[in-house]
Amino acid sequence: MSVDNNQRLPSRVANNQMSSGQVVPHPSSVYPEELLAPSSGLDLKEFIGIITRRKWLVAAITLLTLLTVLLITLMMKPVYQATSTIQIERNAKQIISGSSFDSIESRSDKDFHETQRKLIQSRALARRVINQLGLDTKDTSFGLVSSVKKALGMSVTDQNSAERTEALFIENLMVQPISNSQLVAINYDSTDPKLAADITNAIAKTFVRMNLEKRFDTASYSKEFLSENIQQVRQTLEKSERALNDYARQFGIVQDVDGESTDTFSLKKLSEELVKVERQRIEAESLYEQAKNADLSDPMTVATLSKDPEMQEKGSDLAKLIADRDARIKRSASGTNRTIRRLSGQITRLRAEINAGASAVLVTLKADAEAAKIRQELIREQLSGLKNSAITTQGNSIKYNTLKREVESNRVLYKELLQQFKQVSVAGTVGTNNISIIDKAGIPYEKHKPKLRNNLAFGLLLGLMLGMGAAFLREFMDDSLKGSDEVERVTGLPVLGLLPNIKGQSDDQIALLAHADPRSPLAEAIRSLRTSLKFSTQFGAPRVTFVTSSNPAEGKSSIALNLATAYAQIGSKVLLIDADLRNPSIHHLLKLENLEGLTNYLAGAGNAAEISRPCLIKQLRVISSGPIPPDPVELLSGKRMRELLDVSKNEFDYIIIDGPPVIGLADALVLSNLSDATILSVQAGKTRKASLLAALKRLERTSGNIIGTLLTRVDRASNPEYNEDSYYTYTSPKKS
Repeated sequence: MSVDNNQRLPSRVANNQMSSGQVVPHPSSVYPEELLAPSSGLDLKEFIGIITRRKWLVAAITLLTLLTVLLITLMMKPVYQATSTIQIERNAKQIISGSSFDSIESRSDKDFHETQRKLIQSRALARRVINQLGLDTKDTSFGLVSSVKKALGMSVTDQNSAERTEALFIENLMVQPISNSQLVAINYDSTDPKLAADITNAIAKTFVRMNLEKRFDTASYSKEFLSENIQQVRQTLEKSERALNDYARQFGIVQDVDGESTDTFSLKKLSEELVKVERQRIEAESLYEQAKNADLSDPMTVATLSKDPEMQEKGSDLAKLIADRDARIKRSASGTNRTIRRLSGQITRLRAEINAGASAVLVTLKADAEAAKIRQELIREQLSGLKNSAITTQGNSIKYNTLKREVESNRVLYKELLQQFKQVSVAGTVGTNNISIIDKAGIPYEKHKPKLRNNLAFGLLLGLMLGMGAAFLREFMDDSLKGSDEVERVTGLPVLGLLPNIKGQSDDQIALLAHADPRSPLAEAIRSLRTSLKFSTQFGAPRVTFVTSSNPAEGKSSIALNLATAYAQIGSKVLLIDADLRNPSIHHLLKLENLEGLTNYLAGAGNAAEISRPCLIKQLRVISSGPIPPDPVELLSGKRMRELLDVSKNEFDYIIIDGPPVIGLADALVLSNLSDATILSVQAGKTRKASLLAALKRLERTSGNIIGTLLTRVDRASNPEYNEDSYYTYTSPKKS
């Protein structure tokens, strides 16, 4: 039966019950759709349950793995690790740029350090160290990896001895850049501690030496390259200088130190002189116009316009005398002071002298203006001639300037190459290196591996992982039902109860445990089942309950007897019928004779009211199976079985039928059809999904009213869901 059919099972069973007129389950017994849906995955509860159920398998695999790891660790030869530390500064490559060597850094620190690590682990360095220490003549099993490979026979036979030695050497070498620093740790593993230290120090020294050699080779190449280029540039410079001189001589081009031609220089100077003369002319004409329009009778005006220093000095003295006289007049009351009269006489004489030179001033200003104008015209004529000459010279200077620029560029390049050649010569003789040894490797006295504690921890983890993997593999290969959630998901029916797994007691004792020990967990579980049956249908607990299972030996007889005991303990009159006519067990559990019973009545002997017998449990009467008949199905299908149930309903409150298993027999199908309700017993960890689904399918076809399942022998430790429904354990009160 598919999962979809399982999910539709309750509705089909309900329809069959309604059509047959039997008791319909109460709506509360139908579970929601999410409980009928298939599981979406493994939750934590199921995970813990699987590990708990398979704990011995997990423990065994874990212990076996630990022992294996321990033996391998003890059998391994100890390996020692020597470590040396070197400092690698930023790699600066000297290249030709400008007038000096510039440092060009590589793309990133990560690329740089990775390159250095690969160089240390290169075959070239390994070959030099091997030859230096003579390792090619020794045993090539340098470390643990090599020893294991050699023991397993994994060495490559098609390589020569030198290549195998280099490969083994590199396998045991480990280079670790120290974060946030320029330091690098060189580690080497070997079974010989002294050899490990010697190899580590040799690697560091060889790497430093190889780096220096590379720098010297680079300087030599640069020196040779620069020497060749200097020769070429010198020849080019000499050729360009000869071409420049020939062209200047041909066209008579002469330039000053600043690179200008004589015509251009003269034109520039003459233009500056013309501007100066024009300014002087304008000033002279301006003074002459002022003199013509001014009042020359005023001695101060004459003194101001005159360029004669003596005349200007007389005007200044006149102004001082006038100011002094006016000041004394203001201070003197009479105005006839002798000093004032003297000053007035001096003023009169100076005015006369200044007025006498007024005509000479006017003539001088006019002459200056005319002279400035004449000088301006002469300069203009010279400037015009120089412009024509400069234009001609400029046309000839275009090629001259081109040749001159070529000479200058060749001269600059030649100078820079000479400077760089000197720097390369100096750098080639200086033994600088960006790699230095910080710490040398000492002889290690403590073994590096194998480490027992780490290996045991790894073995424990590996063992747990393998154990859990095996547990899950075993779990998923095992299709037996183990939990109530799984039963509900597979069958689509509610689980009416969970019966605990009682250890240390026989099946006979378990069958009577509800009577012998009412406070036991099993008795509590049976009473919980009794309560669940009250709410299983809308009319309360079913009058006739048939208990069966999909396969034999799944605890159905013990369930039937304990359930009958639970009903009897609340004062109900109960009839227990042992209808398993192929393998009866009720008479054995209750210590009753089985000479007469159900088979006798069904065969036509006696009546229904006389075949039941009392037992050790009050309110409970039992109908044993009687002699085993040759054809139980014919007897159970007869009308006397139905008559027995009809008569018993009038006398008893509840009737419990213990029947045979469903698979392979038709007896259970007949009894299920005659009963008001059928309970299917499922033993945890034993009942398989396929057999349970087949049993449900057969019962469904007979219109049997299957109200639910009962999960038996549930282990609390391996079923977490059982703990949620765990029962109180009663203890006897202490005596005072």
